[in-house]
Amino acid sequence: MISRRVLQELLQQPLGPYHDKDVLNEACRPLGQSKLFLYSFVLEHNGRVTGLDQSETPLDGQVEDHRKFRFRGTLKIGDPDWLSDWGVKLVEAELDLRWSECTLREGGRRGPPLALKELFDNGQLKYSGSEHRDSSDDCELLLRIQGERGQPAVFMRADPAKDGLLWTSKDQFRQYEVLTMDVATYSFSENFFWRYRLLALMKEIVDRYRYVSIESRDPEWFVDKYIQDFAYPEGDKHPRVIYDSADSDLDEERVPRTPRQPVRVHKSEILGLFAAHAEWLVTNEVSRRHKIFNVKVWDKFRKRVKKERREAARNGVVWGWPIGQESRVEDPISSASSEEDEDYIVERNPVIGKPTPLVQRKLEIARKKRLNGRKRIESSTSESESDVQGHAYASDFSGDSDSPWEPEEFPTADKEVLRLVPWQFTIPPDPPDPTGRWQCPLPSCQYNIDLRHLTEENKRDVDDRIIRHLMRKEWQNVYMDNVVVRGFLQMVRNHYGGHLTEFGVKIVKEGNRERLERINPLQGDVDSHSLRRRLPPKGSLRGEPTATRFHVIE
Repeated sequence: MISRRVLQELLQQPLGPYHDKDVLNEACRPLGQSKLFLYSFVLEHNGRVTGLDQSETPLDGQVEDHRKFRFRGTLKIGDPDWLSDWGVKLVEAELDLRWSECTLREGGRRGPPLALKELFDNGQLKYSGSEHRDSSDDCELLLRIQGERGQPAVFMRADPAKDGLLWTSKDQFRQYEVLTMDVATYSFSENFFWRYRLLALMKEIVDRYRYVSIESRDPEWFVDKYIQDFAYPEGDKHPRVIYDSADSDLDEERVPRTPRQPVRVHKSEILGLFAAHAEWLVTNEVSRRHKIFNVKVWDKFRKRVKKERREAARNGVVWGWPIGQESRVEDPISSASSEEDEDYIVERNPVIGKPTPLVQRKLEIARKKRLNGRKRIESSTSESESDVQGHAYASDFSGDSDSPWEPEEFPTADKEVLRLVPWQFTIPPDPPDPTGRWQCPLPSCQYNIDLRHLTEENKRDVDDRIIRHLMRKEWQNVYMDNVVVRGFLQMVRNHYGGHLTEFGVKIVKEGNRERLERINPLQGDVDSHSLRRRLPPKGSLRGEPTATRFHVIE
């Protein structure tokens, strides 16, 4: 019989990976539980590691989503009956292979082939659930399991995993609670987690204050209630991670009597989280049967966010952005109509199981509803009071009306022409970061600007006086030097002009106004093969081209 020390060495790393449909039994689950526990969860799409931000964003709100997302994770086997007959043979074969390699390496002799049933029956592997015991004295049979997504992920909304992430495999629609996640997948899932954390928090606040009218549940009300009821839990005031055991301040249970002074949570920090996901909250809420806030009120807040983000950037502050999208301005600011603006909102935030036109119509109806004029929310969402209240990062954002950061009017265009233009070009360009660097927002473009190290391409068709001012590098603040700002905007405009030609569009001046026209390939203005349709709405995260490869087992 194999020794316990050798068995621990053989099982130090998980076995596999295996397809869940090959190794797991149809009734694979711990006794009395409806789910398994998965560790080191990794998600893949088209051979690259991705996250829930992508997998849980439907394609234009379609009900059917034919994309294939494969997952891999570590599963602890607590009973050999969880494995299929073929699965038992696969696991035993890999265990025997590891044992043979171990004996060759150490010069020992191995015994007869291992049998999983015997290992469990003689106590070398214990019958248990699928949660790790994290004990070095116990041997655990860990398998790397790979499968396909069966249903949308559920976070903080399912009874089997009330406060966790519930993942469903396509095979037998087997459910896993994800307890730990790979770093790369987690980094591509943070917006998904934040959105549903905020939604769960808002539901809990509403449950506590059901007597408050829905019109009064504006963003500031939720922020105030969070700080009042959740920011400083009573149980966190006394426990300390590091303390002196000889301290006379300790009580009989070794807990300090003097309360700690927790870090103060600023309102702007919490409001910034709501601002980052305001669009998603609006489109999600308008599709819900039981509303927890007034959509029209929050839609006004969403529109105000884009202005305050811009003004925060002018003060060198990053505020109110979804994770990974800090250098983007989400809301179209152009001469487009409100209907076109609405198209962008729903396209960027489709709702699972809801067609985009349906969500769009519901939001249009919500916008037309009249609010109760007696509610304080009307005054708190007015443009005039937003500055006074510091409705962003605790600054009034006062500035000159002739600032070069004020957005230029977007050229007029017919809808047919506007469809050829990426949505990123219909909004003011992202400000450069504090060091003066800027990257073209199109995922396929590598063009960048470094205001302190200009290239010849950057300087093309920019006023010589501006270039000399930039090259002297006597300026300090990127956002406050008007000459630097004008130069930056001219460089971006020149670069965008090249892209517009690729998309089959040109800018035509009519007096003091500009208009977009389609380029006719038959006129020889542009090669017909270079004309491209409009790029899809923002959804991918930066860094995706260099993401870690996911080696799929076929």
